Amino acid sequence: MERIGQKIRELRESHHLSVDDLASKLGIAKSVVWGYESGKKQVRVSHLQLLADYFEVPVDFILERNQPTNKLDFIQLADLNSVNLVVDDHPLSEEELADVMSYLQVKRRLKEDGLLQEKQTAK
Repeated sequence: MERIGQKIRELRESHHLSVDDLASKLGIAKSVVWGYESGKKQVRVSHLQLLADYFEVPVDFILERNQPTNKLDFIQLADLNSVNLVVDDHPLSEEELADVMSYLQVKRRLKEDGLLQEKQTAK
């Protein structure tokens, strides 16, 4: 429960809300919000949904559940229309997707041949 409360607190603080503000916006008592954040109260399912909707996050995000990932092989994908890929809020066309795949294939080959170095990340 404490991890969920910590996540609720992080969300609240990242939206620059006080406990009073969040409670008011959700229509619940501030003691309930405080209880959730401190881990002293178990979050009710109905409140969990309210929190997720308010902060525009999935319930699983608050519960810190990892979403399963699906491996998607674009080369083997028979129907690109079954997948909606979006960049900058615009769907990728089949031509753009082909360009991306070509770019990545060339970049990987250059790395394999030692002609392209990995970028060093600052620590």
